[in-house]
Amino acid sequence: MFSLRGMLGLVALPAVIGAFSMTRLSPVGGSVKIAGTFTMRYVTQEKLSIPDVAGHLLLLTESQGTNRNSGPADFMAGAQVAIRELADLAQGNGSHQGYVTLWHGADSTVVKFNGKVTTTMSPDGSPRTTFRGSWTEVRGTGQYVGIQGGGTYKGAFSSPTDFTVDWVGERSK
Repeated sequence: MFSLRGMLGLVALPAVIGAFSMTRLSPVGGSVKIAGTFTMRYVTQEKLSIPDVAGHLLLLTESQGTNRNSGPADFMAGAQVAIRELADLAQGNGSHQGYVTLWHGADSTVVKFNGKVTTTMSPDGSPRTTFRGSWTEVRGTGQYVGIQGGGTYKGAFSSPTDFTVDWVGERSK
């Protein structure tokens, strides 16, 4: 059986997940490969128990952190990241979706993500939660108005409140 503490630390992206794409583009009409890592921490977690099966929860979370560029393009290294997410989990497994906002000064992007959360028990008996999915850019401001992009993400929790998200994708105008 999973502990409540482990269940609260299940979800992220987190993303996700996703927004993950502040970069200067190649010439107009071109596309650029992008990649990065978010380092995140929950700032709010709300849970609702669903009484149909043991351990079924709806989780609404918000996390904050920073982006680190790991791709070939010029990203906004150190940009601020906020993830707002909803997860539907039974015993730590299920779906999650939400939005990631990435910003630096007047430039920002909003990304929608959806994916799957998986929790397994480690040899020491503690839950190990990972997640993966896809993202699509939905809005940009500043130099990112009109940018289109998408890609994939995967991540894992290092504690009930801390997680990282590795993401890759491509953007174009």
